Amino acid sequence: MMKKSPAFYLFHSWYGWRVPEYATLTRYAREEHGLFLPEDRNKAKAILLNKKTVFLTVAQAAEYLKDGGSLDINDPDNDALPVYQLIMEHLNNWYTYLTQPSLIVRKVPIEGLREFNKLANDLFPVANRKGYFKKPEITMSMQLASFFEDIKPMVQQHRFNDQLMLMIESAYRKRGGGYVRSV
Repeated sequence: MMKKSPAFYLFHSWYGWRVPEYATLTRYAREEHGLFLPEDRNKAKAILLNKKTVFLTVAQAAEYLKDGGSLDINDPDNDALPVYQLIMEHLNNWYTYLTQPSLIVRKVPIEGLREFNKLANDLFPVANRKGYFKKPEITMSMQLASFFEDIKPMVQQHRFNDQLMLMIESAYRKRGGGYVRSV
């Protein structure tokens, strides 16, 4: 059986997400039935901001997040790391496509890739905590610098999805944006 690409899972696999209750109300429902809220503003706000579980694909979640919605993954222990890995693989596939010559010409969905990157930024702390990245090792030069200059060796945590997105945008601009012409 052929293994499916990360893009397939990003657009077809459902995950549980928690969104504010008001985000699940359609315009039709609000106009037809109205909102029945208590007089107390704090209670009304608490009711509207109460989190509700919905099932969305990762692409739908990224689009919802782009529109400014509040979004949490329902099961961070089991779902955040696989979703982050799928986004990273998808970004890496597009980077490979942009940097290597290809006979297949496709329009690069740069806005969609930016949306995925924004979602990956939100998932990064959980992925990092769950061991997606190894702790970078302290090199000999860092040790010597700390020895001679009386500073502590510091290791910076990188958001690799941001670095990958910067490389994608650079390659996208080099190719002229829009349709990418093969070299």
